[in-house]
Amino acid sequence: MVDINLKLKNAGTIRRFFILMSSPGFTMIELIATMVIMAILASSTITNYSKFNMGLRIFEEVKDMSRKIIYARDYCTARKEIFYLKVDADADQYSLFRQNSSTALMLPNESSHQFDLPSYIDISATNVDAGGLEFDAIMGEPQSITANATITIGDFTITIENPTGYIHVQ
Repeated sequence: MVDINLKLKNAGTIRRFFILMSSPGFTMIELIATMVIMAILASSTITNYSKFNMGLRIFEEVKDMSRKIIYARDYCTARKEIFYLKVDADADQYSLFRQNSSTALMLPNESSHQFDLPSYIDISATNVDAGGLEFDAIMGEPQSITANATITIGDFTITIENPTGYIHVQ
């Protein structure tokens, strides 16, 4: 009898912290600590997700703008027409023209020749002249520029290579 009371009093090998150690599983303290750590990690992930998601939306808009410019250039080249690209950085829009700088280019499945960027997009810099960037009718090469033409939107830049007319996003 003395031996049993001694084990209970000193919390020996049979009982530690008032929990039987012979039963498998986790203690309540371990479960609560794990849930607290998971809640902290989840909250930090959720707060950073909106910034990541906005970056993806901006990148998709820049890629869409690049694709439309490439398609318009190839569309005009196939028809042996001169293509003009006008970029208005103040209004955050760009326009497509053919033959001369005032004849609107209506691409198939598009409702306008002028494209307005969403409100969360800002054209921060461009070196495309206000009169427009002209691409020739035979090879689709940019004319009247000595350096690469660029359109900067946020962290991304659309580059039109001189003299080839290769268009890519960085």
